[in-house]
Amino acid sequence: MSTLAVAKEVEEHPSAPSLIVASPKPAEKDQGIFDQHPLVPVFIAGVIALALSSAMIGSIWIWLSLRHSGVMAP
Repeated sequence: MSTLAVAKEVEEHPSAPSLIVASPKPAEKDQGIFDQHPLVPVFIAGVIALALSSAMIGSIWIWLSLRHSGVMAP
């Protein structure tokens, strides 16, 4: 059981361009720090997350130390 393959001839059209010219690049704009260094936003987000987590853990430690010192006794 085989299938019959039909080959079609492809004709080249003489009107097709033989040379493709690339367009010139646009002038580069002054790139900001975020374009030059793509990891800067990641590090900024990491510093913010570290600061917030440190504040959260610090507030828990302060609450526990005040509780155990007797300041928050009923």
